[in-house]
Amino acid sequence: MRFGGIVAALALAAASAALAAPGASGRGATGPAGTATQDLGSRTQQALLSLYALDSQLQAWRTRLASLQTAATALRQQRVALKTELVADRAALRIGEHRLAIELRIQYQRGNVSSLAVVLGAKSLSTGLNQLDDLSRAADQSRQIVAAATAAHLRLLQSRRRLAVKEHRLASSLAAARQAEERLTASVASRAAYVSSLRAQERLRATQVRSVVTQAHAAQQKSQTLQQPTTPPPSGRRQLTVSATCYDLSGRTATGMPVGQGVVAVDPTVIPLGTRLYIPGYGRGVAADVGGGIQGDVIDLWMTPSQCAAWGRRTVTITVD
Repeated sequence: MRFGGIVAALALAAASAALAAPGASGRGATGPAGTATQDLGSRTQQALLSLYALDSQLQAWRTRLASLQTAATALRQQRVALKTELVADRAALRIGEHRLAIELRIQYQRGNVSSLAVVLGAKSLSTGLNQLDDLSRAADQSRQIVAAATAAHLRLLQSRRRLAVKEHRLASSLAAARQAEERLTASVASRAAYVSSLRAQERLRATQVRSVVTQAHAAQQKSQTLQQPTTPPPSGRRQLTVSATCYDLSGRTATGMPVGQGVVAVDPTVIPLGTRLYIPGYGRGVAADVGGGIQGDVIDLWMTPSQCAAWGRRTVTITVD
């Protein structure tokens, strides 16, 4: 029976260590599991912040990529329009060159195309002057058409070269933006997987904590069964006469255990924490708590409210294991 009580106390101590967290109680302590849980939560938070930053950068690059793609579409439209203008300009240039060639051939066939010859060869002076005006106007128009078409053609060629430079730069920018997007997409996926793994660890730890709580409660119930007042005190141990009071507060003990049946508050200078006790009328207990009013040969027993009301204050001779 004594061995069963020890096992129950150890199980409760293990449960309290697993469940301890910073700030749980003024009398509690942060256990390894609490520290690990806090560290896991901190890592998850940092990973989430990193994920938010990466996602923001990814959205910025996607916006830039969409802008570059819009610019590329506009450049393609400009190229199509420029191509159409070049085709029309070349047609106009060919027409102008053709008309100029016809005028030159006509003048060549006439042989003498001086102004005097045209006037003298005409039937009247007015006819001759009109012919001179027609020849001059036709030649001027042909030359103007050719000159304008040639100038327009040169401007279009220059525009095409500038457009080619813009397209080359835009292609480089698009390639860089796509690479950045792919890199950030991979980083976001990797970070999201990491966050998921951390959350899975948090869920697993929560499951483990619930399991420890269940085991602790089972151990506590077993301890209560083993610590019935009918259990005879152990023999051959040190005995001490004390004033025994009771308390029914919830929470944790100074050692981090959850309070419950069997928890005894003592003066550590009289009874060291961790000492196993036998209290007549109460049963087995463990010195696992302290209190401001617990000084000298005084102990405080945890009980249910009804048990505490019936107990009051008693002077008992306890056995110290």
